[in-house]
Amino acid sequence: MTPTPVLLDGIALPFTEGETLMQASVRAGRPIPHLCWHEGLAPHASCRLCVVRVDGRMSAACATRAAAGQVVESEVPDLQARRRALLQMLFVEGNHFCPSCEKSGSCHLQGTAYDAGMLGPHWEEFYPSRAVDASHPDVLLDRNRCILCGLCVRASREVDGKGVFEIGGHGIGAHLVVDAPDGRLGSSTLRLNDLAARICPAGALMPKRIGFAIPIGQRPHDVSPEPFTARPEPASVAPPGVPPPRKPRIATVSLAGCFGCHMSLLDTDERLLTLVDVVELDRSPLTDLKHVSSLGDCDIGLIEGGLCNNENVEVLREFRARCKVLVAVGACAVNGGLPAQRNALDVQDLLQSVYLTDPGLSPGARIPDDPELPLLLANVHPLHEVVRIDHVLPGCPPTADAIWQLLTALLDGRTPQLTRAELRYD
Repeated sequence: MTPTPVLLDGIALPFTEGETLMQASVRAGRPIPHLCWHEGLAPHASCRLCVVRVDGRMSAACATRAAAGQVVESEVPDLQARRRALLQMLFVEGNHFCPSCEKSGSCHLQGTAYDAGMLGPHWEEFYPSRAVDASHPDVLLDRNRCILCGLCVRASREVDGKGVFEIGGHGIGAHLVVDAPDGRLGSSTLRLNDLAARICPAGALMPKRIGFAIPIGQRPHDVSPEPFTARPEPASVAPPGVPPPRKPRIATVSLAGCFGCHMSLLDTDERLLTLVDVVELDRSPLTDLKHVSSLGDCDIGLIEGGLCNNENVEVLREFRARCKVLVAVGACAVNGGLPAQRNALDVQDLLQSVYLTDPGLSPGARIPDDPELPLLLANVHPLHEVVRIDHVLPGCPPTADAIWQLLTALLDGRTPQLTRAELRYD
């Protein structure tokens, strides 16, 4: 006799005797979010992303047996908010620079964050400096990306029969340990075809020499967006004798970035002509104005780039003071992006290397010390660590459609809501 199905978010979920809620949801093509679960391995329930409400009580779906008539809530606002917070903590505790990561687009951590609607890190970034082990001929171990899910530990022990990995330390000092005489991956018994070498959900364990093999748009977590055609309404014509309403003013600036986000703004193509009909562009690389005008506060400020020197901080604070709504645009503004990869290094060591000791330098080279130059910060910071940010738009760069979608919503007085297809970190 077929048991009464589980109700998962109001929809019947069939199951077989002995299955967990996670197994049933995956088999039905409606997987409950998870990071530390893998079919064939014993459940661990450590990532806590799969926590659902079962008949009113919280429970980890990977460790809870499905039973007839259960009422299970998963994709509900409070649990989704909890998942976003957990994912944000995982991102800030490591160094997850999606634009430069070989796993991007095929990363289970990234895809889970997309599905949860995570736009930015929210918390202050840790930017840890962890060991990278490239000693193995076929596999790279980058502990900066490790989320301590334990999948490689269990896969090596339960499936490969080797016990290559273990988790050592406590709290913030917890880390992945390699069972080898010298603690290096190259001295271990790990082989490329081991499940442990291929199971990492976040790119901490990666096969060498195959990075970036799949084009953007064809990777597992890429979603093709629908054509976005919404346009701002053209400026209304005021009746005779009535002054026209003031157009909203928009200011933009690039800090420690590459101007790629501004290029995406220009990629809105003919829609940009519609935009300039209904707004006034204030300070911006597009207008070559160097300061926000004295005509009053801007309605919207768009900032790309992170903070790498004191001038960046001054400009950011000016924008915060002069813009009613401030938007962090692009990976560098949201989490520091590629410039923040220098945070694991000492600034003085970097300057010495670049200007004094690297091969090919001219005789008499010296570190620039002109007082007109802005002072470098010890670390590159995302914008939200210095001022309040009202909205974030991730991407490296965000697509033209994503920028257009954000501007259209803000000009219409709505809270921007990115579609799943427009949400990306690379």
